Amino acid sequence: MQTLTPKALAEEWAKGKTRPVYYLCGGETALKETALKRLTGLFKPEAFNYSVRDAGTSDIAEALDEARTSPMLAETRFVVIKRTEKLKKDPLKKLLAYITAPCPSACLLVLADWPRTKTDPLPEALTSECALVDFSPMTPLQAVGHLNSKLLAGGVKTDSEALELLVELLGTGSTTLDGEAEKILLYMHGQNRVFTPQDVLALTGSARSTAPFELSKAVCEHRPGAAAEAAKTMLAGSEEPLALLVQTSRALEQMLKAKRLSASGEGAAACYQAGISPGLYFHLLKDSAAYTEEKLLRGLRRCLEAEELLKSSSKRDPGLVVRQLLYEITGTK
Repeated sequence: MQTLTPKALAEEWAKGKTRPVYYLCGGETALKETALKRLTGLFKPEAFNYSVRDAGTSDIAEALDEARTSPMLAETRFVVIKRTEKLKKDPLKKLLAYITAPCPSACLLVLADWPRTKTDPLPEALTSECALVDFSPMTPLQAVGHLNSKLLAGGVKTDSEALELLVELLGTGSTTLDGEAEKILLYMHGQNRVFTPQDVLALTGSARSTAPFELSKAVCEHRPGAAAEAAKTMLAGSEEPLALLVQTSRALEQMLKAKRLSASGEGAAACYQAGISPGLYFHLLKDSAAYTEEKLLRGLRRCLEAEELLKSSSKRDPGLVVRQLLYEITGTK
């Protein structure tokens, strides 16, 4: 089995190469859909040589029979199975058996996003001629590159600070970033200039223009009062409580990365691999001095617990949950 990035997969298909099985795993569903559109655009399979099935509602045995059927007037038959994590025990066994001995005249694309609580059985079944394609959520650095590519394709040049600000505000999800890119292209239409941080603030609104960075800054600088005020402003501006958790956990995660990079001795030389710029690395390293590694890890665990609580049927006040979490992280040792 070979592991590919989405970019490497696109390059492989552009050369006309396919494999018996591709396993598209990870939570970036929108990018997986983009990959499928690219596949149909490049290979242009006829309807009788291309099928898409949902593992939650389809008969997997029928899908695998299709994959074993010789293609009509073509070299390859394409079969797509989505949401494979929904398969029950017996259908999953059938799929695993096929993957270990795939039909050479077919290209089976298996899509899945296994929850953290379950073990993914598919990678071990992949043979040497197959490939796993990692569609895990993008790092902030990858998200900046993704957004920049979208805007450049539309003829808009950007300020790197503006892109970093957008990712900080919106997160790294491709669906959200693609939607924002469309808004930016409309906003910049007919303007022969660079898209700047001031444009970001104009597009996102005044309530969100200062609070997001104020929240991250307050968490990093271990200032409970400022963190509470930033959270209050964001919630008053109709920001989702889950978005505040994302901001908080990202700040903790980045400080933890900086702390571990410093301890490893690699420091700024390896910061790009960790998804942060050298300048940001030094700021994070300074801020992380207020936290032990144990406290950062405990804070990240508490963010996950708070997320589960907010997503459950609990009747707890979401704003109160977030404010209590922020005080626990910034107001205690």
